[in-house]
Amino acid sequence: MIDGFPRLVNQLIESRLEDIITSEEYEMFMEGIYKDLEQKLSSSIKDLDEEAKNNLIEDLKSNIFQQVFQKSKLTYRVAFKDALSFFVDTLLIPKR
Repeated sequence: MIDGFPRLVNQLIESRLEDIITSEEYEMFMEGIYKDLEQKLSSSIKDLDEEAKNNLIEDLKSNIFQQVFQKSKLTYRVAFKDALSFFVDTLLIPKR
């Protein structure tokens, strides 16, 4: 394996995920998830004061973001490895 290749792949994945996460489409998608969450929780948290509600919602948003981010990162990494394997095995070094 080429020296530094794993580090280069990780940098590529991190950079691409940052582009995705800061995209307008992603932000709209996550905002939809957050609004749905707030609507579903509204009846359960109606007895909390405003600060407690906000803290709870922010904690849940943070948790959702972290889970989505980690799963996206794993998915992107697997997809990259699959694409690289396809390129090398099929296009670069075709089997006879």
